[in-house]
Amino acid sequence: MVQPAFPKCTFRSIRSVKLIGLARHKFAVIALAAVALCSTIWYLLDVLGAVSHSPVFGVAAFENRFDEFRKTVQPHSTYGYVSDNLPNDPSARPEFYLTQYTLAPAIVKPTPQELLVVLNFHETRPDVKLLLANRLVMVRIFGNGVALCRRILP
Repeated sequence: MVQPAFPKCTFRSIRSVKLIGLARHKFAVIALAAVALCSTIWYLLDVLGAVSHSPVFGVAAFENRFDEFRKTVQPHSTYGYVSDNLPNDPSARPEFYLTQYTLAPAIVKPTPQELLVVLNFHETRPDVKLLLANRLVMVRIFGNGVALCRRILP
């Protein structure tokens, strides 16, 4: 027996295959449009957030915080550095490096063992426990979370 070139198929089976394929295409187009819409909304929210918020962290903001302190810095003087950031805080090390950059050509070391110490704090007032733990006495508060302290010698 010779087999026909085209298998026998009914009109109903061809029609259902086409409808299934059409439904899949519709679903794919709707899913693609939904992803594109969500992506656009997400981007617009990012742009809106960037426009509405002032920069909190960065070189320019840090330089503005240290403006008053920089006026009193003598070139090539050495300062220690203490911050109220927790040691595992991701912004602790970048803030120290930004302090070094901002106060250059003065030398800022990451230790409270120097005679004069830069205090970088984020609260309205410096933490008294932090000062006592590092044997520091406040010399001058410059505002914006910046102060100069003197180490108490034993």
